[in-house]
Amino acid sequence: MISFILTLKRLVSAIFRLGKEPLFRTLLGTLAIIVLSGTLFYRQTEGWALLDSFYFAFVSLIPTSVHTGLIPEASLSKWFTMIYLVVGVGVMMMILIRMGLAIVKFERSEEKKSESKQYNK
Repeated sequence: MISFILTLKRLVSAIFRLGKEPLFRTLLGTLAIIVLSGTLFYRQTEGWALLDSFYFAFVSLIPTSVHTGLIPEASLSKWFTMIYLVVGVGVMMMILIRMGLAIVKFERSEEKKSESKQYNK
């Protein structure tokens, strides 16, 4: 449990630092627009509930093998999904990579702080 809390602290600290970078804010804004467009499209075309549409639009972009139980049926939805995934997965991966790099950077700065404290003793 303690390791989870420490990991969560690192993640939150990295995200706050990233929030100051214009590129990261742009990526988040782009991702929000992509997910919103996917949500509205699936809601309108497939007739799914708003939460189901959002869930499918978001989970589809995460590089995992989560099965949503939702499958686009209309031909237009299938074409949209192919284009949506090509664009959206790229943006999502860029965000995840930036977050990973920020966590590594945070770890290095924490190590340097602890090393400097040890030398000062």
